[in-house]
Amino acid sequence: MAGLREADGTRSVVGRPDEPRPATEAHPATEVVLTVEQPDIPLAAELRRTLTERLADLGQGTLDVLHLVCGEFLANAREHGGGLRGLRVWRTNTASVLLVEVDDHNPGDPVVKPKDVEAVTGRGMFLVQTLALAWGAVPNAGGKTVWALVPCEQA
Repeated sequence: MAGLREADGTRSVVGRPDEPRPATEAHPATEVVLTVEQPDIPLAAELRRTLTERLADLGQGTLDVLHLVCGEFLANAREHGGGLRGLRVWRTNTASVLLVEVDDHNPGDPVVKPKDVEAVTGRGMFLVQTLALAWGAVPNAGGKTVWALVPCEQA
């Protein structure tokens, strides 16, 4: 069973390769909103535009959180994950939750750095952890899938 991993006072839900993702089991993906695979990965601005168009029924606060989570996952895959392999955004069986999944080439877990107001970079996963209902990383044959459950509000 997946558990909580504590590092430097932070917590994240982390699954094991042979276990289901417990948070996503409660909110299984039911409708794909967007799926892109390498080499068709969009720039962040294009991704934001597309998500805003396809999820026009959601409130601006939800879109802002979704844009932030997707942007952070894209940046981490490029900078720390050996490159991006794919991205998926799903509606779930719970109308108030979206599922974001990003695949990269590095099997290592993302790192949530301790909050540091002086740091110029390194706050992205802290923000994801703060804004998402749950998030985690699951190793796969090509690296890992990082996922987050994003809370939704209707427009």
